[in-house]
Formats: sequence, C-alpha cells, structure tokens
Amino acid sequence: MFYIIFLIPFVLALTSCGPTRVPVEVDRLPTLNTAGIKRIAVMPFEADNPSYNALALYATSVATDRIRETERFTLVDASEVRHIQRRRQNVENYVDAMFIGRIIRTATEKDSKTSQHKDKKGNTYNSTTYYTKVEIEFSYSIKMARDGSLIGPISRKGVASAYSSEGYPSADELLRDALTSQMAFIRQDIAPYKSREMRTLAEDKTEDYVLKTEMKEALAHVKAQNYKLALQSYLGIYERYKSPAAGENASIIYEALGDTESALNIIRRVYNDTGNPTTQLVIARLSKILDDKAKLSASDQQDPINRVTAFASEEIQKVLPSGTVVWLYNNSPRNAMVEAVVDNLTSGFIRKGIGVVDRQNTALVAAEQRLQLSGAVSDAEMVKIGNAAGAKIIVIIGITGSGAMRRLQVRVLDIERGIPIMQSNTDERWLM
Repeated sequence: MFYIIFLIPFVLALTSCGPTRVPVEVDRLPTLNTAGIKRIAVMPFEADNPSYNALALYATSVATDRIRETERFTLVDASEVRHIQRRRQNVENYVDAMFIGRIIRTATEKDSKTSQHKDKKGNTYNSTTYYTKVEIEFSYSIKMARDGSLIGPISRKGVASAYSSEGYPSADELLRDALTSQMAFIRQDIAPYKSREMRTLAEDKTEDYVLKTEMKEALAHVKAQNYKLALQSYLGIYERYKSPAAGENASIIYEALGDTESALNIIRRVYNDTGNPTTQLVIARLSKILDDKAKLSASDQQDPINRVTAFASEEIQKVLPSGTVVWLYNNSPRNAMVEAVVDNLTSGFIRKGIGVVDRQNTALVAAEQRLQLSGAVSDAEMVKIGNAAGAKIIVIIGITGSGAMRRLQVRVLDIERGIPIMQSNTDERWLM
C-alpha cells in the first residue's frame, strides 16, 4: 500500500538569495546536565495505558540507539540493573544513571473523502481518499544511581499523518514514525553536540567608494571560501577605516575558522573603538559560546573516573623510582569503575614512558584469577607473583564505601624491599 506521509518536524529553511551567510560550527551543552555520567542503562519505557505497551518497547529500542550514537556513554544492560535491584544491592557500582521514559498519550484521527471524476470518455467514477493523523506524547529523564535524583523530565509531542487511496494508513506505523522523529532530539538532550549555524555578513552603510570596493573584494574571497584571505582583507579594512561592518565580518570569519576567542577579541575592539551598539549582541553571543565551551571542558574534568585517575596517577608517580616496571593489580575485579581506573592508569603510564607489565600475559592473568578467588591475599604472595612477572612495583587498586563515601583505594608495594611505599588515605580527592 502506498502512503503519502507527513511528519511535522522542526524545519530550517535556507535560501541562497539575500545577504551572504557563512556557516560556523558551535559546541553546545546538552539540555540536561549529564556531567560526570559515563555508564548509563536504558530502562524499559513505561506506558500509562496497556495499549501503549508495544510503543513503549519500540521507544526503548530507539532511545538505546540514539544514546549509543552519541558515543559518549557506556551502555549497561537494563536487565543487569534490574537483577542488582532485586538483590537489593547498590547499583552505583555498576551504573551512574538510568535513562527512564514513559508513553503518556496517543490519539488517532481518521477521515475519508469521496469525490466524483470523469474519464476521457466522459464516464463518471468515484474515488475515495483515506486520511489518518496521529499524535503521541511521551517524556524521558535521567535517574541518578547514587541518590535517585531526577534530571529532567523532557516532554515531547510527535505528530504524523498520511493519505492513501487504498484504505486508511496504518496508525501504528504513523505512531512509530512520529515517535522516531522526536527521539532524534535525545542526542542533544543528553550529550554535548555540534550545531551548524549561519552568520550573516554585515554590509557597509557608508558612501565611501574605496571602502565599498575593498569590502566587495573581501566578500569575493568569502564566496570562494578563501576564508583566510577574507580575514586578512577584513582586518586590513578595519585598520584603515575603522569600519564596524569590516570588524564584525572579521569576527564571523574567525568563528568560521574555529577561533572563537579571536572572534570575541576583535568584536570587543570594534565596540571599544566605535561604540557601535550592534556589536553588543555579538559580544554576548560569543561570550556565551566560550562559556559553554569552558563548561564542557569542566564537565569532562568532573567525571569521577577521570578526576580520581588523574589524582591517583600523580600520587603514585611521586613514589615510583626511575626505570621501574609496574604491575597494576585490580583488587575489585567485578567493579567497572576500578577497571576503568586501571585502564586509564595503564595508558597514562605507557604514554609517560613508565614500564608496565603486560596485563594480557597468560601466566599473570592466571595468577591474578587465583588471587581474586582466594580472597584475602598477603603482601608476600603479591610480591612473589609480581617478581615472577618482572615487575619492580605493584600498584593495588580497589574501591571502598558507597554513595557519597565511595573512594578509590590504592596501595603501592616495593617488590625488592617487600614493603608498602604508598597508601591512599581519607582525603576527599580519592572520592568517586
């Protein structure tokens, strides 16, 4: 069956006529503050009406795909989280947050219209057009594993319609189409994203023939996408004529080249030199972009795994002798956070030229498994295995506590002397 389907999305129309516009790429913060969230489980969507159950299942699948596409989170199986919850265990050892959603309402409208037509021979015949329109409302939010607090919710409404001459278009298919179109926004709701925006070049309003000629030459560089030449031209024009339009255009070209700080600096200079009031809006916009960029950087640094890894690395390196070889031992083998810390420390040490025992060494892997199965292990046993693996230093990494008191535990053993040379303490910088 052939349908003519109409979705009602957000539409941005770009036209080629009128003032010249330059594309720029801007880093944007997500709608929801997901700073520090790395491991996320997409829980099954709930339905306010049993008839929505199939849509809820479909929504869960689409949401999982959209979150995976961000490439920012590690997806944790929802069934594993449910299993941990049923056992009344602490889920935050396995996941940072849960993505939860709900199908709230659906509505379907159907109509048909029959009209008469004549063929080439003058014969009259009837034709019927069938119409289906659907609406769907749903919401989603993020539930933190640590304390159960909610980030959100975000509510969405999708609309879709279709015509057919062969019967009513499927409402179920249209509902899925409407849901899918709105689910596309999940990516920018939960993860930083790059937005492609258009900047309109300013036109000089003076009657100075020489200035206008130079502005046209600079514009020709822009249209040819020779942005560096265009930037040099606009900066030169500004130096010679103090033209606010040339300064604003130089700012736009800087932004197009990815140098937002220089874009802000030149437009501030234009404001200070000329007092042009339109530059204040540009200053505010660029300041907001740089502020968001700083927040994105801070967000990455706030990630508890990255933060505590960086601190642990600094503390461990303070006691490492030169030319040493390190064995990094995971004392909490079923904890994903500790595994991530060990991986990060390993890659960091390798980058700095610190020798690291190959963790894929078959004999070492077998020895580690025996240690983990045996429970409490003495330093003497650790030293014996480390020595056999060619290590000079053992870094034992584990985790203790839960919730706000969860912290990384690190002990460093000197194999040659058989003694500990470093032990993490209760400093809040070890908190995860």
